[in-house]
Amino acid sequence: MKILNVSKLFPFLLFGLILGIESCKKEEEELIVAEGLYLNEVYAASDDWIELYNDLDVAKNVGGYAIYDDAIRKYLLPSGTSIPAKGFLILNCNDQGVGLNTNFKLTSSGETIYLENAIGTLVDKVEFPAMDNGQSYARFPDGSPKLLITGNTTKGASNGDTQAPAVAKVDRTPLVPSIDQSVVIQAELVSNINIASVKLFYRLNNASYTSISMTLVGSFYQATIPAASALGKMEYYVEVKNINAKVSYSPFEAPAKTHSYLVNTDPLPQLAINEFLAFNTSCCPDNDSGLPEFDDWIEIFNNGTAPVNIGGMYLSDDKTKPFKHKIPSDNPSLTTIPAGGYLILWADNTQGQGPLHLEFALANAGEDVAIFYIDGRTIDSYSFGSQSENISFGRTTDGATAWKAFSSPTPGKSN
Repeated sequence: MKILNVSKLFPFLLFGLILGIESCKKEEEELIVAEGLYLNEVYAASDDWIELYNDLDVAKNVGGYAIYDDAIRKYLLPSGTSIPAKGFLILNCNDQGVGLNTNFKLTSSGETIYLENAIGTLVDKVEFPAMDNGQSYARFPDGSPKLLITGNTTKGASNGDTQAPAVAKVDRTPLVPSIDQSVVIQAELVSNINIASVKLFYRLNNASYTSISMTLVGSFYQATIPAASALGKMEYYVEVKNINAKVSYSPFEAPAKTHSYLVNTDPLPQLAINEFLAFNTSCCPDNDSGLPEFDDWIEIFNNGTAPVNIGGMYLSDDKTKPFKHKIPSDNPSLTTIPAGGYLILWADNTQGQGPLHLEFALANAGEDVAIFYIDGRTIDSYSFGSQSENISFGRTTDGATAWKAFSSPTPGKSN
């Protein structure tokens, strides 16, 4: 008979025991003791907020209760804070950390919110998913275990029994249409259940809107905007109505705000991605923050005979996503490139530092760098591979076809 060598198994048994203990600890830590107080609705787009709901028949004192998305930074509600019977309390998640303003913000990509009572017992927890602007994650009805994305928020008021329909995303094909092309619009809803109608509204150059019904094709609702009859701006939005007559839109502010695309035949300017540095640790500091920062940068060269203002144009690190970052158009003195001149844009994810700062950084492992016209047409793009530290990559001479590495980068100067 074969004898089992327990000594050899002991490390594995010990490891499994530790995992089991840690798992039990986690379950104990997240054990919810209900007391009639709920995280009832969460909104995580710009002006973030959380709605608390008191399901009891009497007012509830929540002074000293803690709310948080990070256990290291719990925010305590002010002493004397009370929620009336069957009532609501709004907490603004704005990082201010005073009164009913929490010391944290929410992320629209989704996270988990916790609520503890004054003695540290977890009384509710909500893990909310990614949401689009104008959508919230709410209980239907108030205080129930059923949480859903809704297309209409009900801040400080009852959520009712059913949510408003919500649009997950709206796409168009082609993304950058020409004047002779029709455009297919696809709308994906968070749920296709109990939908009464989905309509597409579109107009060219501020004319009256045309409305057409969208048809469910697979998991998407679809309709086609005919080829434009003239150059200009095509605006469109989607309206969704459910069987309970609740209506929502994409964009949610429609028709005040709309999706849109431009149809034009402007000649493209003679601009080129001329040089870039995607692995900067010591070269060419960016001083716009008041301190020297070694950020990624992109140099644009104007190979034409007239100045070009790139305000309103787009930069991207993905040539399939032309609308990733729009150059502000309100400061032409900074965004105009003279004939034969250069402009440096900082790829540092800090647009707040000025119009020459982009909402993305470059990956030194390799990706794209591209500039697009105001309608999304490609002016110039380049796909690069792995980059070396403080070595820029650029055209052998300004505007040339061939590229090479520069051990001594030349930002804002001739290659």
